[in-house]
Amino acid sequence: MKKIITAALLVLIALGASAQGRYAIKSGIAKTKTTVDGHETFGTHYFEDYGRRESVKQTMDIPGLVSYDYYTITIGDKAWMVTLNSGKRSVKGFDNPAPDLTFLSPGQDVMAKYNMKYLGEETVLGKPCKKYSYELKQNRKTVLWTVSAYKGFPLKTVVKNGKKESVILVTELKENVSVPKDVFNTSK
Repeated sequence: MKKIITAALLVLIALGASAQGRYAIKSGIAKTKTTVDGHETFGTHYFEDYGRRESVKQTMDIPGLVSYDYYTITIGDKAWMVTLNSGKRSVKGFDNPAPDLTFLSPGQDVMAKYNMKYLGEETVLGKPCKKYSYELKQNRKTVLWTVSAYKGFPLKTVVKNGKKESVILVTELKENVSVPKDVFNTSK
């Protein structure tokens, strides 16, 4: 389950940067609920500089087995997975898997590269969203994504990977707010 959630979060926050930024919102803090196979996890998605710097915090909590926090951080074309477990911090860096993917105003090159289709409009969290579908290759499989984006920021994401379906839903969005700097800490 962690791999599915991590992959979904990576792509959500690795949606690419353009000259004007990824979102038409300067900064934000979004509370999220992710549902995979009936299991729910909750997180917080932080962003600033119009989405050029992002961090998604998730808590993995399986009562009696494991409980820890992890962050997926993207800054430009780089990404990091930061895990905080029992006071220990581990950091793994890697390339952003989709640095050019954007929902603010995707160009024809991005639309073609990801087989992206505009599906119309939808209201999520009381906000008008543009709805897109696109495809990404993950572990030699093609995964279908459907995103409803408000000002370029995904408020609802559905990920279909074979028979598995994951849904990431923003339950609260605070726009143009101060974001804690420690959520972007990639040091070991």
